[in-house]
Amino acid sequence: MNRIALVIDDEEPILASLKFVLGNSGYTVMTAQSAPEGLKIIKELEHELSVIVTDLSLPGGFDGFDIIEAVRDLETKIPIIMITAYGNIENAVRAMQIGAFTFLTKPIDTKVLLQQMKKAVELCDIMKENVRLKKENLDIAADKYRIVFQSEAMENLLKKASEIAKTDATVLITGESGTGKEFIAHYILRESNRVGAPFVPFNAAAVNESLMESELFGYIKGAFTGADKNSPGYIGAAEGGTLFIDEIGDMPLSLQTKLLRFLESREYTPVGRSTPLHANVRIIAATNKNLEKEAEKGNFRKDLYYRLSTFILHIPSLRERREDIPLLINHFVEKASREFKKDAVYPNQESVKELVRRDWNGNVRELENYVRRFILMGSAVAADDDGANSDGMANPDSAAVVSFKIGTKTMDEIETEMIEATLKYTKGDKNQAAKLLGLSLRTLYRKLSKDDEF
Repeated sequence: MNRIALVIDDEEPILASLKFVLGNSGYTVMTAQSAPEGLKIIKELEHELSVIVTDLSLPGGFDGFDIIEAVRDLETKIPIIMITAYGNIENAVRAMQIGAFTFLTKPIDTKVLLQQMKKAVELCDIMKENVRLKKENLDIAADKYRIVFQSEAMENLLKKASEIAKTDATVLITGESGTGKEFIAHYILRESNRVGAPFVPFNAAAVNESLMESELFGYIKGAFTGADKNSPGYIGAAEGGTLFIDEIGDMPLSLQTKLLRFLESREYTPVGRSTPLHANVRIIAATNKNLEKEAEKGNFRKDLYYRLSTFILHIPSLRERREDIPLLINHFVEKASREFKKDAVYPNQESVKELVRRDWNGNVRELENYVRRFILMGSAVAADDDGANSDGMANPDSAAVVSFKIGTKTMDEIETEMIEATLKYTKGDKNQAAKLLGLSLRTLYRKLSKDDEF
């Protein structure tokens, strides 16, 4: 790879010597005899320069410190190697403190210079790659949790969510299964001052009741059989960030009491520990149940409900915002096409009209799974092939036949295929799917937790 080096020095023999040595070592060398001249080159070649070698003392009222200050303000980071006389070592150390990679004293040992330039360029490449990967990961995360809409209902919801995000208050997100409650939780995080901090999801319906306390609050080594090391729990893992508690309506009453205590004091006690710990964690809870009615029945603590319901965000069902469906279809077609590396095949106008008329009891999740199926099969989104009858419920005659040859699939793969086929048959209804599979709802959630995006 061709590297461009800028050498700034007011002594022409040094410039000529370094240009010769660096040129023979594979660098394309630019030279300047003053700071203003060097700064002009830096401005013009900001994205092409690999390394800068500059004298500390330069004529014309500007020096090496000005070079460092100018480069430090650039979006592109360029390593700087400072050259100084023996009497200016104190200034050279200061130069490193404000951004120089290293300094070398005159007369210059060209072998050492080349070694330091190589290290500087390699370190800068690593830093640039880390920045690129971080941006790429943020872009992927932003796309994964991008909220696609044009309805007034969703616009009002996001405005309210944005205002709530500016506070540090606990939030309760309600809505039918599949409406995208975790998406709204991520939106709150992005709009808050905790952006960039941990976001830890905890599904209260997917954890065995006997393990829930130690999973949520953590434990210390030796607290119980199998506790061979300390565990921070979900709350400890979310320190400084956000803990998203999904399906909070399924949390046992005994744990609800301890969660309420945490919400009131921000203190919690890991299993096996005698003294409490303090955590700086924001709680966002979600449920598809009516917690007020659950509290009246005694299935949910009223005081916890009152604590959670200070800010409630209710996500409308897809039936209540049908105008969002065409945009969602296009979004899911593009998303699935990228994932499966297939050409994007968009539905025709008549198909879209038919899809908009459907009730989508499984909401956004059901719509996405519907689109994914057709992209994976390499077909256009069809308007008459969803195995549903007029009332939107699964038709028994349309149930898929799952078959396989012995030796072609593992037990885990067979289980996954059965669960996916059953959920497709029940239109995303997990309660119905669990009954058909002979599983408890908690067990089904545990098996789905690694794949469930909503």
